[in-house]
Amino acid sequence: MDGDRKGQCSSLNHNSKTWRKMWSLQAPQATKSFLWRAAKESLPTCLNLYKRKMVDSPLCPVCHRVPESVTHAIWSCSAAQDVWSMSTKRIQKLNVEDGPFVEVLKPLLENLSSHELTEVAVTARAIWNKRNQWLFEQSFHSPFQVVNILEWTAPPSSFYKANWDVAVDKGKSRIGVGVIVRDSSGMVMASMCSSMLLDPDPLLGEAVAALKASTLCSNIGLDQVMLEGDSLAVVQAVQSREECWSPTGLVIRDIKLVLSRICTWSIHHISRRLNVVAHVLAKFALTCSGEHTFMEDYPPCIRNLL
Repeated sequence: MDGDRKGQCSSLNHNSKTWRKMWSLQAPQATKSFLWRAAKESLPTCLNLYKRKMVDSPLCPVCHRVPESVTHAIWSCSAAQDVWSMSTKRIQKLNVEDGPFVEVLKPLLENLSSHELTEVAVTARAIWNKRNQWLFEQSFHSPFQVVNILEWTAPPSSFYKANWDVAVDKGKSRIGVGVIVRDSSGMVMASMCSSMLLDPDPLLGEAVAALKASTLCSNIGLDQVMLEGDSLAVVQAVQSREECWSPTGLVIRDIKLVLSRICTWSIHHISRRLNVVAHVLAKFALTCSGEHTFMEDYPPCIRNLL
């Protein structure tokens, strides 16, 4: 009996670490609550409802092959796997077995970075929403649509968040820059599309895009700003005190100079899949000429993403 108690205590301690790490994710509260419900096996899957005698069949309503457990619904169903196959390679390569969903989460929480875990949380919720839309509204979303229905995380109250990205046209030696600035309620304060001739070096292009985002925030008088982009190298360079005299390094110096005029600022790296609005703006910028800034407005290309 003593051995049983020790085993239970160890298991509880392990789960306690899982819960703490899960609740510390940089994701919307609703998404973390969804993940907690999934880990507690409390989602209304067909199997759970069948056990409560609320439905006639436990089979998955999507594939109709096996009972729909929580793990099956948001991880191992063929429809779910179609979505996970579009995630980052580190997520795809993890060998996760079927079982209670908390057992699926543990290796993910132990092996993935913070922004990869945010991607997992948001994607899992998007898959569940896709399943519900299919079941209750007969509305079908392709895997590509699902991975783009991802949630933007609002900044704290009184802060503004600027997301930036770049698109590169190597054939024409052009880059397109996309920037969007939103407040803590998600309202768009400004957006920008900028196209220019530039050596098609992706890192240099990302640095130029970050400079455009910083300058836009400074020019419209924002004094508490969070910047987000999907170039880890640029984010780390801006955070570093080291200086580099390469073309990219000189742009980084300009970014730091512009940000020094802003009272409170921070810069963060996020997954491209969480930066989709800025990415679409950057692609759209390649079809434009020059630079276009929209105050409290945005181009039609991102209307369905906001």
